[in-house]
Amino acid sequence: MEPIARREKIIEILSKRQAAVSGSELALMLDVSRQVIVQDIALLRAGGTEIIATPQGYLLLGETSQRFRKTIASKHDKGSIRDELTTIVDEGGTVLDVIVEHSIYGQISGNIMVSSRREVDEFMNKINRSDIKPLSDLTGGIHLHTIQCKDEATMKRIEDVLLGKGYLLK
Repeated sequence: MEPIARREKIIEILSKRQAAVSGSELALMLDVSRQVIVQDIALLRAGGTEIIATPQGYLLLGETSQRFRKTIASKHDKGSIRDELTTIVDEGGTVLDVIVEHSIYGQISGNIMVSSRREVDEFMNKINRSDIKPLSDLTGGIHLHTIQCKDEATMKRIEDVLLGKGYLLK
């Protein structure tokens, strides 16, 4: 398959999938190496296609931007990460990212993209298997999350539950 046709196929695959698609899965589907996929994604992004990389794989942003989004401020220790994330997904939200404000580097963010307990478990397994500290450790537990959900009422419910648990900063 020619490179241009392959890149068009990547966009087609991502646009038809609601969940993230890993680079390895795309490579297998298109019979190329994962490195070729990484290069294709970089070229697609450079050409203006909004593709984000998440811990679960690649997502085309067009599909997710149609829902209600809000950024919330939160504070807790590392031991409460799982509870905060499962609270959000159990109430109907998707946690898109984590953002901290660093005194030297300014805003630092990382994609999380969790929308189910299974995805929260996978995310927590990655944290627990490594010596890497979560971004919120840089700021004494204070961090932001961009949350996506179906409507404003769902967001209000998420905020109320987080506030009740002492995680939400007002």
